[in-house]
Amino acid sequence: MNAMSMKHNDMREVSRLSYFHKLLLLTVLLALLILGKGMYMQGKAFVAQQLLHFAWARHMQDGKAHKAWPWADSNPIAQLTFAGQDPLIILSGASGENLAFAPTWMLASAAFNEGGNSVLVAHNDTHFKQLEDIALDTELTINAYPSMLLQYRVIETKIVHEKDLSVLADSDQEILTLITCYPFSSESFNSELRFVVIAKRIKQTALNTNLAWVQKMFI
Repeated sequence: MNAMSMKHNDMREVSRLSYFHKLLLLTVLLALLILGKGMYMQGKAFVAQQLLHFAWARHMQDGKAHKAWPWADSNPIAQLTFAGQDPLIILSGASGENLAFAPTWMLASAAFNEGGNSVLVAHNDTHFKQLEDIALDTELTINAYPSMLLQYRVIETKIVHEKDLSVLADSDQEILTLITCYPFSSESFNSELRFVVIAKRIKQTALNTNLAWVQKMFI
């Protein structure tokens, strides 16, 4: 093989290697972008929940609507707690903006403590990520003004198509329906499936909650 041929082969090899490096760099950048977006969304959701907790605490003190930030479209209406988990603030109205910050109550569904089917919706990679491991008989609690504590027990979980609106139908029982996208994977964009948790109200008198911890926040 002469020098010209060797030089030509070396140039082809360099070109091939350069293409491989560009492809590798692009792949790494895309991975960082996806990872960074996921971390940003989770961080945003966490900070929003802290601000929402303060707004909700003020609401529980005086019963008035308090926005977590001036430009917010909605205000906290209740607090959702899974057994053994940190409480989550619930916003009114399942808009895209509200879903970015908290679980949301669907306005067309039943209000809490008024019977029927109360529907909550949230993203599966933030606020409703814990639904992936939820079990039957898990207890849920809704806390709402004025000093009302409503308890539920999970009686069913299922996967439905997004066009299946039966999970939104009213009920002659007092139930709480939680809905999120399925499967629980960051790779599942625009999924047509929904994971549904149905919890039945544990019949008892609404309990008065101790608001001392709320008052301490503002001393």
